[in-house]
Amino acid sequence: TPKIYGQTESDVRVVIRATSDSWIQVRDEKGNLVATRLLKKGDSYRVPTGMGKLSLTTGDAGALSALVDGVLATPSLGPSGSVRRDVALDPDRIKAGNP
Repeated sequence: TPKIYGQTESDVRVVIRATSDSWIQVRDEKGNLVATRLLKKGDSYRVPTGMGKLSLTTGDAGALSALVDGVLATPSLGPSGSVRRDVALDPDRIKAGNP
């Protein structure tokens, strides 16, 4: 059964969804850890709002898709198996294809 992590109360603009297993880490603009976990296929992470600029590091960018305002903005955050650091979790940048 897929699980939902991150902000559970109120609406969020950005949701990261795992299409296969991938480790994620989310940090705020000061480098403080907000979340770290392994997302399994089907799991999603609801990016918290009101925390300023957040960034994502992942062990498999190709295993993660991003939804903005409930609409698929990008089918993957990078090539399969690629490590990505400092991916901006800004809704406008994701929609523009430039996280």
